[in-house]
Amino acid sequence: MKELTMGKVVKLEDVQVLLSDSVRIRDRSRVEDMVNSLVRGGKEKLQMISDFDRTLTKQHVNGKPTLSSFCIFSQCRQLPSGYKEQDAALFQHYRPIEIDPNISREEKAKHMVDWYQQAQKLLRGFDFQTEELEEVIRREGAELREGTDKMLQSLQAAGVPVLVFSAGLGDSVSAVLRYHNVLFSNVHIISNYLRFDGLQVNGFQGDIIHSFNKNEHAIEKSDYFQILAGRNNVLLLGDEVGDAGMADGVQNAGTVLKIGFLYDRVEDRLEEFLKHFDIVLIDDQTMDIVNGILDLVP
Repeated sequence: MKELTMGKVVKLEDVQVLLSDSVRIRDRSRVEDMVNSLVRGGKEKLQMISDFDRTLTKQHVNGKPTLSSFCIFSQCRQLPSGYKEQDAALFQHYRPIEIDPNISREEKAKHMVDWYQQAQKLLRGFDFQTEELEEVIRREGAELREGTDKMLQSLQAAGVPVLVFSAGLGDSVSAVLRYHNVLFSNVHIISNYLRFDGLQVNGFQGDIIHSFNKNEHAIEKSDYFQILAGRNNVLLLGDEVGDAGMADGVQNAGTVLKIGFLYDRVEDRLEEFLKHFDIVLIDDQTMDIVNGILDLVP
């Protein structure tokens, strides 16, 4: 598809991957303008900001939900008795709130703070060796979307910075990327990392990152953005509407093309997703569309 970019205006109807049945676009003209802006800027003007859980990883495999970064942790045999059940109970209570399109973002944020505070209380007073995370990944599996490795390899080769912005568990995020040999030098992770006192877990390091405050933390982590002078075009990937704000801390942002992956409760949530993301992908467990767009950018 690179021949489309040789001095020509890219038309969406000429980009084969965007003709997939999984693609939903509210404003095709706007998206076409954004794609052409990314093409004109080239990879030297580009950066990527991506969520991790069920964005870089698959949302499901043959209908079975994949393990999130926190779920990988909960499978570890070192954890104290009852931890898994208590953690699962928190998920069952708060996850429906997180994805309910009828609850405001502000109200959801309050509940997310409660969720993470309760989760942090469980993460205290026991010894833990993070090496077991990779054992769980080998045993239980943690599949990246098909084409994620190709995407990260091409971004590494082109020197495009990648910010993985995760409300999950950073220790697991790092372990999964390392396991798949894609934790490259251009990949920077902002997430919730375990805090240790010696070998004993004592909550999280720093402020809690949840799905509806990622933009605030982007600003707080401004040192990362300060090294990206001139890279004001952003390709943003997420699977929750809260992810759409991840680029809000980018200084002098130019074009920010937002791609959302939707799987749960599609009929209920599609309208909300289309308000926050420029391109919405329905039950697409690949990076085909993302790689197709990157192929256009010289």
